[in-house]
Amino acid sequence: MKKLRVHVAALSSQPEVFWVTEERVRAARRRHPDVSRRLTFDWSWELDRFDEGIAKADIMIGWRFPRDDFRARAPRLKMIQLTGAGTEHLQPFDWVPRDLAVVNNSGVHAEKASEFVGTAVLMLTHGIPFLATQQRQRRWQKTFTTTAGGKTAVVIGLGGMGGASARWLKQRLGMTVIGVTRHGKPHRYADTVVTSAKLDSVLPKADVVVVTAPLTAETENMLSRRRLKRMKPGAGLVNMGRARIVDYDALADLLEDEHLSGAVLDVFDPEPLPRSSRLWTTPNLILTPHCSSDDVEKYIPKTLDMFFDNVGRFLDGRPLKNRIRTARQY
Repeated sequence: MKKLRVHVAALSSQPEVFWVTEERVRAARRRHPDVSRRLTFDWSWELDRFDEGIAKADIMIGWRFPRDDFRARAPRLKMIQLTGAGTEHLQPFDWVPRDLAVVNNSGVHAEKASEFVGTAVLMLTHGIPFLATQQRQRRWQKTFTTTAGGKTAVVIGLGGMGGASARWLKQRLGMTVIGVTRHGKPHRYADTVVTSAKLDSVLPKADVVVVTAPLTAETENMLSRRRLKRMKPGAGLVNMGRARIVDYDALADLLEDEHLSGAVLDVFDPEPLPRSSRLWTTPNLILTPHCSSDDVEKYIPKTLDMFFDNVGRFLDGRPLKNRIRTARQY
């Protein structure tokens, strides 16, 4: 039985939570023995032997890698498993041959992300960003709030993270959930789903807006200044998607003039956030350094389980999960 060669383009420059190590792969191979016996693995770290490994590979696991003359570099490659969900660093996809499947790990983040969204929404509901601002300024100023139950959340993007977050908000917090997606199809954990073309009509209904959408040509600056102003006074915002979906300068203005009551941001452009950014001192704003949805114990094990499932599908000639539609950019 001919074995497929898998090249792991590992990056030690990333935090350890994202490392695809030999130890983690061995553990995954024990969990998936039938597929594992069909594979052989080799590694590059920080691309130290990337060209040598990719030239012989049938499958690759990676995140950032050279893409120029890609088919010449990787003449046998049939599948790439990305170790993240976002793909903007790989766009445009003009480097992807028609017979190469690129899949992301959407879904791996769902459990952790939904808990964080629940935490963020509770913080906004109970005025924690405001109270944190008062603490920094050594002010004793009370704010009285109510519970999240019965309030409305608009969730932009109902993929792996967004769908799980909608479930958490609806089932755990008793909120009404309005989903916003490209297609507008019903979702089991959303009371209503509208297309992105109808975003203007639902923003004024939101007590909190949660952004979990990918960054594409369609979603960039989706929450523009004009649209942020459509949010009702006292509403809050959570962004776990990508920074360029939201006009952060407009958001800071609306937080400073108290049109919005608070925000929790986990994504920025650029990252790390420059020390000169006004966001560091914007009132009623909680910043987390792009770490909200990455489970320190489960992130790579879940990614590798997804990888082995997809390899099994590839070997059986079945459709792959999470295959990137290059025309849609996700």
